[in-house]
Amino acid sequence: MIPHCIVIQSVFADTDLSRRRLAITEHTSFPALRYQTRKPIIHLAQSPKDPHAQTRLSMYQATGCEVVPVWHDTWQLYGADYALPEGRKVVSRIDDDDVLSADFCERVYGAAPASGEVALIWPTGYTWWRSTAHLLTHPGNQFVSIVTDGNRSPHDMGHWMYHKQWPFRIVSNDVGWIWVRHGDAASSTLRRYRTVRRGGIDATRIPINLRAIDRAIAESGQASGDYTTHKLQKQSGPVSEALRRHGSDKVTVHTYGAFYDKLWRDVQPKTVVEIGVLNGASLRAWQEVTPGGRIIGADRNPPAGLDCVRMTSPDFGPLRDRLRQESPVDLIIDDGSHTLPDQAAGVRALWWSLRPGGVYVVEDLQDERAVEWFRAEGWTIEDFRGIAGRYDDLIAWRVKGYGE
Repeated sequence: MIPHCIVIQSVFADTDLSRRRLAITEHTSFPALRYQTRKPIIHLAQSPKDPHAQTRLSMYQATGCEVVPVWHDTWQLYGADYALPEGRKVVSRIDDDDVLSADFCERVYGAAPASGEVALIWPTGYTWWRSTAHLLTHPGNQFVSIVTDGNRSPHDMGHWMYHKQWPFRIVSNDVGWIWVRHGDAASSTLRRYRTVRRGGIDATRIPINLRAIDRAIAESGQASGDYTTHKLQKQSGPVSEALRRHGSDKVTVHTYGAFYDKLWRDVQPKTVVEIGVLNGASLRAWQEVTPGGRIIGADRNPPAGLDCVRMTSPDFGPLRDRLRQESPVDLIIDDGSHTLPDQAAGVRALWWSLRPGGVYVVEDLQDERAVEWFRAEGWTIEDFRGIAGRYDDLIAWRVKGYGE
């Protein structure tokens, strides 16, 4: 019986990145390998300097699979030595944040021919993009396996090239995997990879906890919508990073990080008010990037441990009363009900409290009617909808002039 080896590249020089990826692994490739109906041999590449290496090795050993440790000093994807056995074998590649169907290994192994070098393609799966499953069928996807008599691996060349240069077989047209996208992923999720939105996944074939995956990837930040945005995300500033660390939906669901990086540089706010704070993630981020500043929230359910006024839009009376006790405000952010009547009521009730040169921001405009209303009132509109494909990635903002 020939072996089936799965190569996993987990060589991380950045200790914190390794920690984050390990937390993601716990809810992705680890359970996926644990529930395989046919156990593969894992060839796990890690850095000997990684303090999380032994924990990761023990985790994969707990799947019930045989694990072959492979030690690399640096990340080397193509042409690296993965300690593969001599002779005929099946070799697959996955990332440590990937998920496989329970029958993935069994069916890949069963598709291997008795002779010849052949690429084994499982073209259909899901992308998990911002808490939503999207069906993806792509013949050059990264879930290619090969059957070979030599010392070859799916990392010998770009995975998209195997179905073009090798004889290949389709293992199955069933959904076979989940490609999980997050801010630490090495590539972005292009729009063509998320064209078919699904209400959920086939949990009978992929029994995975999607909520646990979302919790695990939150610290890594949002997946980018295209390669340009992915590069910009990697160059993000301290405000984006703080929002990411605290799990704010301004960067995990929406694409507002770069906007707030620039806003903080330009305004340098010391007194910040936010309407609609949910669990307080963004308030904690504002506190982190505004040392000694005054951060005030407003919500119908104020989170514990934060300075937050209890109020329900459009009754801004409690917040208005509180702001009469404060110095003029530098920045007001409305992330509340997202309805135009409430947003307009907030502007009327609170504009007076801004200092000249202060900024009022309204997030998540819901439709063109709201866009046109704010534009007619002299507000600037920021349209981020093309980045992540979210209909409400729209911001209106305005600077208060002197004498207003």
